Amino acid sequence: MSSHHKALILKVWDLPTRLFHWSLLVLVISCWWTSTKNGDMDSHLRCGYAVLALLLFRIIWGVIGSSSARFSNFISSPAGVLDYFSRMRNREVIFHATHNPAGGWMVLALLGLMMLISTSGLFANDDISVEGPLAHLVSERISDLFTAIHAKGFYILLILVVLHLAAIVFYLLVKKENLVRPMLSGFKPLPQGLAAPEIRIGSLWLACLVFCAASGAVWLLIRFI
Repeated sequence: MSSHHKALILKVWDLPTRLFHWSLLVLVISCWWTSTKNGDMDSHLRCGYAVLALLLFRIIWGVIGSSSARFSNFISSPAGVLDYFSRMRNREVIFHATHNPAGGWMVLALLGLMMLISTSGLFANDDISVEGPLAHLVSERISDLFTAIHAKGFYILLILVVLHLAAIVFYLLVKKENLVRPMLSGFKPLPQGLAAPEIRIGSLWLACLVFCAASGAVWLLIRFI
């Protein structure tokens, strides 16, 4: 009888998605640290290249990877987001195996902004001796513009990260839902009475191939252009 009441545990997040998430966090912190006054700009560039490779991987994996990682499965329409907030305000019990409609758009905003920061950094300069690998392709004025985008984009990123963390705390304290644990373990409990959604986990070998292709593309970009 007791086993009948046990919550079903779903495999939600695959290993590549989880590794991407935590690796990106470490690399973004490293990018900030190496860009400070006493930082190492060469290391900053290398961290930036790694971030760009990870973002390219995530974009591709969001199209051909596990069903839970695909953008098409968690990006809702604006009307869907408004409906989600309306239902949440009415204290309805809402379960989403992966990202909720608002969280899906936050993921998209974070990825898009980090892609903008990373690509603008390729054309940026530090006004001293270091410049991005593609800065020679544009004029000094355009390079300075990319430098401003690169710097100001980081402050916008901080705002989004604070909102992201605030949402995690809200879900933990108010809705009693831990959003961090599934991104660590890959598993998420399914509330009783709900049918388990079908989640297809992608091939680990395919993920490795995609990551190698993304890394190779970044290497070719900074090496030969």
